[in-house]
Amino acid sequence: MMKITMRAGLLTVLTSLIASCGILAPMDKPADQKREPEDCSRGTFSFDFETSKTVQPLGSSKLLFQEMTKANKNRETVPLLDITHAAGWSDGWDILVEVGERTEPADLNTRAQTPGYCWRNLPASSAMSDRPSDKFYLFTKDNRPVQFIQFHPYEQPIQFEKGAVATKETVLVSNGTYLMPE
Repeated sequence: MMKITMRAGLLTVLTSLIASCGILAPMDKPADQKREPEDCSRGTFSFDFETSKTVQPLGSSKLLFQEMTKANKNRETVPLLDITHAAGWSDGWDILVEVGERTEPADLNTRAQTPGYCWRNLPASSAMSDRPSDKFYLFTKDNRPVQFIQFHPYEQPIQFEKGAVATKETVLVSNGTYLMPE
């Protein structure tokens, strides 16, 4: 009797561990349940570190990040367009969106106004790490992604409220820690 109880207990512990690691399908969803197909009719955009260093149609990501940081340190109130111009960027963008951990593709398409895009290499949180994933600022123009810059969360120059976006006309106010859209 004791062997049966120990085996049942061991089986329960193993099943719990396997399920928590995601090896087994959750009990409330059938294993054969299909996901909604992604709408990639307009294209796919990848947040790739190498691409961010080499494909910069708007201007230098490094210079833009430096100008954002400088405006914050100087406690300036400044339109975002002035910061991009100071960095030598072109006006080939309409919207700036912050992309962080747990950003859902559908939400990103809504905020960035990029219907029909699929997103690759979105930042994902890691349960194995005590450091949050890097984030991105995504710039779009005419409903398509143009360029992004990657940054560490602890070096974040602009702090967005959940779901907020910025445009060229957005005025940023420094609180000493972050630039924040007015």
